[in-house]
Amino acid sequence: MSDTPRKKCSHPNLLFVLVDQMRHMAMGCAGNGQVKTPNLDRLAAEGALFNHAVSNIPVCTPARACIFTGRYPLGNTVLTNNSMLPNEMPSMGKTLKEAGYSTGYIGKWHLSGEAYIGETQFNEFENGYIPPGELRHGFDYWAVHHCSHAYWKARYYRDTPEPVEIDGWEPDEQTRLAIDFIRSHAVKDQEQRQPFALVLSWGPPHTPFVAPPEFRELYDPDSLELRKNVLCPPPGVPVTGELSEADAEETLREWTASYYGAITNLDHNLGRLMGALDEQGIADETIVVFTSDHGEMLGSHGQLYKVQPWDESIRIPFIVRHPNSIPNGMQVDTLFSLPDILPTLLGLMDLPIPEDIEGDDLSSILMGEAAPTDRSALLLWVCSALTWGKKWTYVDDYRGLGAPKGFIRPYRGIRTRTHTYVRDRTGPWLLYDNERDPWQLENLIDSQGSKSIPPELEHELERWLETTDDRFEDTDYYIDLIDLETGLCTDPEGLKRG
Repeated sequence: MSDTPRKKCSHPNLLFVLVDQMRHMAMGCAGNGQVKTPNLDRLAAEGALFNHAVSNIPVCTPARACIFTGRYPLGNTVLTNNSMLPNEMPSMGKTLKEAGYSTGYIGKWHLSGEAYIGETQFNEFENGYIPPGELRHGFDYWAVHHCSHAYWKARYYRDTPEPVEIDGWEPDEQTRLAIDFIRSHAVKDQEQRQPFALVLSWGPPHTPFVAPPEFRELYDPDSLELRKNVLCPPPGVPVTGELSEADAEETLREWTASYYGAITNLDHNLGRLMGALDEQGIADETIVVFTSDHGEMLGSHGQLYKVQPWDESIRIPFIVRHPNSIPNGMQVDTLFSLPDILPTLLGLMDLPIPEDIEGDDLSSILMGEAAPTDRSALLLWVCSALTWGKKWTYVDDYRGLGAPKGFIRPYRGIRTRTHTYVRDRTGPWLLYDNERDPWQLENLIDSQGSKSIPPELEHELERWLETTDDRFEDTDYYIDLIDLETGLCTDPEGLKRG
C-alpha cells in the first residue's frame, strides 16, 4: 500500500470490528510492549490511530447506542445497561441500507433490552433470538446472540429461533462467518458492485477473563508489569470487593494474562479478516475500523470493569484504515468520542449525514486538513442503576453500602488532551492533569481543592451540558422516565424538556 492517500473511492465497503471492554492501552501500537498485537499494529501503520478516543458512557448498551446512532445518551434515550434502543431511532444499519449498502451484523448486539433472558411486552425473544424486522435496525444478514459471554459454549441465531451451536472459541467461528460474508460480497465488476457494510462484534476481552490455551500461554502472569496505579484508589475510595483479599495482586496478574491472551486471539482473527480482504482484492476499497465500546479497569485505582471516568475505563482503541483516503501511519491527537464515529464514517464514505446526528464529522482530518486542538469529550453516568435479568437496582446511598465511589454514582465530566474533570451530584469530584500525571494518581480536588479547577474546564463542561440539554438531574428523575423491563424511555420529549 502506498504512503500517500489516493483519490477517495466513492461509497467504499465498511468492515466495522467492535470488541467489548478493551482499553486503549492494551495494544502494541499504543505503547504497550507486553501485549502481542501485530495485526492491530499493522492496521495502525496502514491507517490512522486515534490516541484520544473516548467512550462517553463506558458501559455496553449506552455506548453501543452512541456508536450506532451518532447521538449522545440523552439524545438516543439509552441511559443504562440492558436498555432497548427505540425501533424508530435512526441508526447506522438503517442509514447505510437506505444508501444502497448490503448490511450484515455478526456477534453481540445488546441493544434490545432484557430480551436475552426471555419474553417482554415488546418482543417474543427467547434465549437471545431477535426476529427479522425493525428490531435489527437495518441489518439484513444476521448471525447474533443478543448478549452472552459464554465464549466456549456459544450459540447464535439467524432468522429462526433455532440456535446454531458453536464448536470451539466463539470469535474464531464469528470470524469465519465474516470471511464468508466478505467473499460472497466481493464483486469486482464496478457496474454490478453493491457495497457492503458488515459489523463484527466480538465478546472478548470482556469478563470472564478467559482465552484459548495457546494464546493464554503466551503470557506469564509473574512476568507482567501491572500499571502503576493498580490497587491505588484515591483517598476515600475503597478497593472493590473482588480485590480486597490478600492475594489481589496475584489474581490481577492471572486476569491480566488472560485479558492479553484474549486480545492476542482477537488480533489473530483481525489478521484473518485483513487477509480475506487482500485475497479478494478489495482491501483498497474497504474501510476497516477497529474499536471498543469501553475499557476495563483491571485493578487500576482499586477497581474492576467499567463505568468509572478514569482513563482505563473511558479510553478505547480506535483505528481506521482506508488506503484510498487515509495516509499510512497517521497519529490523531484530536479528542474523538462515540457519537463522532458514525458521521466520520459517513464522511469517509461520501454519504450525506442525517441532520439529527449529534456527533461531528472528523473525516476531513483523516484526509489532510488541520486538526482542532481544543476539542473535548463529554463523560457521563446518568443514574445510579445496575441491571441484570429484568431486575433493576437503583442505589441512592452508595456510600452507606460501601460501594466503590466511581462505580454507581451519577457524574458528568470532560476529557481533554491535558485534563480529566468530573463532577458528581455534590460538586467537583475528580481533576487530573493527565500530562503531568498520566497514571491519574493525584486527584487535584483532594490535594488542592476546587481552586485548582481551571475556569476553562468548568466552562467547557457547562457548554456540554447545555449542548446536550442535560440538567444533570437527580436519580429519581430518570427512574420515573424508564420502563424497568425494557429500559425504554417512557417520555423522550420530557427527558429533554425537564
